[in-house]
Amino acid sequence: MSISANFNVFCDKLKVSPKRKSIISLRYNSICKKLNNDFWDINTDFGGIYVGCYGRETANDGIQKVEMLFEMPSGLQKQYSKKSKNGQFLFLEDVRRSIAAIYPNTSIEHDDFGIKVCFFDNMCFNIAPVFFKDNCTHIYADPRKGGSWKTKNFKKEKEVISIANLATNDNLKKLCQMAKIWKKHCNVPIKDILIDTLAHEFLLSWRYKNKSYSYYDLMCKDFFKYLMDQKPSKKEWTAIGGFLVIPNALNFRYKAIIAHHKAESAMTFSKNDEQWLAAQKWREIFGSEFPETIIVENQLHTLEENATKAYETQKKCVQILAQRRYLFTTLQILSAIMIPIALLTIEYTSNLYIGFSMFMIAILFFGTTLAYRKTNKYSIILRHKVSAKLALRIKNQINDLILDLNDHDVDVMLIREKKKTVASKLKMIYKGTSVKVSKRYAEAIDQLKSKSRVDTTPKPSTISASNLSIPEWSQHKFHKENYVQHIVNYRN
Repeated sequence: MSISANFNVFCDKLKVSPKRKSIISLRYNSICKKLNNDFWDINTDFGGIYVGCYGRETANDGIQKVEMLFEMPSGLQKQYSKKSKNGQFLFLEDVRRSIAAIYPNTSIEHDDFGIKVCFFDNMCFNIAPVFFKDNCTHIYADPRKGGSWKTKNFKKEKEVISIANLATNDNLKKLCQMAKIWKKHCNVPIKDILIDTLAHEFLLSWRYKNKSYSYYDLMCKDFFKYLMDQKPSKKEWTAIGGFLVIPNALNFRYKAIIAHHKAESAMTFSKNDEQWLAAQKWREIFGSEFPETIIVENQLHTLEENATKAYETQKKCVQILAQRRYLFTTLQILSAIMIPIALLTIEYTSNLYIGFSMFMIAILFFGTTLAYRKTNKYSIILRHKVSAKLALRIKNQINDLILDLNDHDVDVMLIREKKKTVASKLKMIYKGTSVKVSKRYAEAIDQLKSKSRVDTTPKPSTISASNLSIPEWSQHKFHKENYVQHIVNYRN
């Protein structure tokens, strides 16, 4: 097992799940449909645009904030501009009332996204009712200081992230997702848009930006270093696309320093081939979402073991049937020779008893071989031979998948799909004839059937404590700078 496989599975777990996507889509469509009915007088759920983390595809499965735009009829801007007192606030209030008819828990926020809708599961939608200006910008209402209309390119951030993500081998979005799970687990005081901005700046200048999961431990460590090196006096950053200034007065650098030192410790454990301990350090940074064991790898090893046993059992079946076929073929030939010899003995000798005994023994042998002719079919042996080759091919395919997971950084989703295909092939392998052949053959077939039942249920991992030495608390050296405590007695 390598730590790159852990990051591979970790990033796959961070993707927004189909269930959460469906919940977001349902609420999004309901809001769009209500606004279309009230302001456009049409019954449709079009007109909305996802922006923010969810729109940029940098959100993870724990997303709690969804930002969206909704394009309003352009004539409404003129109507509310003519209001004598803060027409922008009145505009937002009318939109809020419309949404409150279906989602009562709504409020007006004094920022780019004027309407906030919160749900029982702590997910919030921030909605900006906007007016289309041109291909790049929209007009939105700002109710502060008496009210005004402002313009912004809401789509620019998404375009910049998409282009940079292609230039970095899909690493940018994954780094943003990992950084946000770190923010949630360690309670880091940093805004999501600032994470995306700093990750964008860092990764475009990082020398290994085109590498894959084998470099993710180094990427995370260097990104934490990039965060901790931000100037303490700096309180504002220019967002992606340059259209927004991000204020972040709280100091996130202290949390980045802690994460950086933990990442260094994790990499030290990895170099010493202590992968389980390395995973524990990464779990201190990212939480329990970071896997300490690789379930799919355990399943692949189980499949490999089953395929190996299936191959050995198929060869054993071939050997048993071949020996049996050779024995009965020999008996058939001998009985066929003995019958005419017995007849000649009866005909030309005076010892009738010997000739008759030979004849009866030959008939008995010949009848026995005919009785077991079904088990002597060469087609059964041939099917076992073909199945043995198939089991060996499956075993090699599984070995390739394990290499892809640990060394070649192939995405775990592709590995899971290939694993399903391989497992289905193993289930279809020939499991022998139902005719009773022999006790040894029956035992081999039972073993073959048990190995063809693919049980990929993850087994709890165990770690041997024989080589682990827990230091006494009085002997710790945490006060020393850059000291890595290899084993920590968490219980005490």
